Amino acid sequence: LAQSALSYPSFPNNSTLDPHQTPNYTFDELYNLTNRFLQNHMYPNNIAQSLAINSTLLSDDVLGRVDATRDYAGRELNTEYLFGLFANIALNPDAFTLLGYPINYTFTRFLGIGNVVSFAAIIEYKLPVTGTTIPQEIDFWVTYNDKGEISQYDGNFRYLQWQLTSTIASIAKAQNLSSSASLLPILHAKLANSICETATTFCNGTNLQYANQQACENHLYNETRFGDGWEWGMDTVSCRMIHQNMVPLRPDVHCEHIGPSGGGMCVDDRTYVGNLEENYFVNTPFLSPGLEGGVH
Repeated sequence: LAQSALSYPSFPNNSTLDPHQTPNYTFDELYNLTNRFLQNHMYPNNIAQSLAINSTLLSDDVLGRVDATRDYAGRELNTEYLFGLFANIALNPDAFTLLGYPINYTFTRFLGIGNVVSFAAIIEYKLPVTGTTIPQEIDFWVTYNDKGEISQYDGNFRYLQWQLTSTIASIAKAQNLSSSASLLPILHAKLANSICETATTFCNGTNLQYANQQACENHLYNETRFGDGWEWGMDTVSCRMIHQNMVPLRPDVHCEHIGPSGGGMCVDDRTYVGNLEENYFVNTPFLSPGLEGGVH
């Protein structure tokens, strides 16, 4: 089902639920709630959500995770990453980035029971750097609270590295370069320049990260690796490319994310096994009672 006009679903009044009782939505209610989220994720609807600062589509204690990046806790932070990031890309098309902003979507899979949804959708992203679009499939697990707000989400951008390679290849073609490999140093330099312009514009005073533009570009180009598609939450330029879009929203929070330290967001402090075994989603179970077993 493709994107339709923006609408707001109705769902039962669960205000009398025991706070420890899991909401029990119908399949249609879960679909409508999820469709509402995706509609608001699209440009230009994401602008209104971003300006709201704290999106009412999300619970106050929402816990989010995207496999290629990091964990995001709380309504305000998740509002910025789910809506503000992409709205800012659309509103600043001249800023250099490999990212795009979402303009339409189509569900490819959807399952829902109780308060849990598992869905996949192909989202069409507009890439300002080429003026073209590229599809990206996302796979998400989502839980809703008794108010119909998203209380948790665990997201995966399927084939992200492949999509990134395809994007770089299209840029190489547009730039008349013989190969994508010859473009990487250019992209690295352009991203460093763009991130540093953001840093010198918004990160001053107590939020200062670099002495000047030159010092910033030197650090990001010569001392920071570009980063693969799975390293968007590591000490990479690619990670800082994501976070620079949030800096104008809250410099006091996000400036350090594009700075030398990475501010806990762009840091090499995780391991593969540690990330896999992290017990992060504590608001409500993704598994029904009795299904937590396995073979040990």
